Amino acid sequence: MRVQDIKIGEYLRFKEHPDYSYAKVLEILPPKTGVNTKNYSIVKCEHIVYSNNTFGFIRYFRPSILIRSK
Repeated sequence: MRVQDIKIGEYLRFKEHPDYSYAKVLEILPPKTGVNTKNYSIVKCEHIVYSNNTFGFIRYFRPSILIRSK
């Protein structure tokens, strides 16, 4: 998925396991900005198991491993 196609607040799935967990997009970090020390953009997400969970782990992912949820 491209960075331009990602919207903050939407629920995405993972390309490796599309039926298991969700990633709720919190922020998109451009290269070399804030905590992002990489030369590519990353997506700050809340990694949750079910879409109606009230909490999850904050994790950073490359946009290329995320896909839209069905």
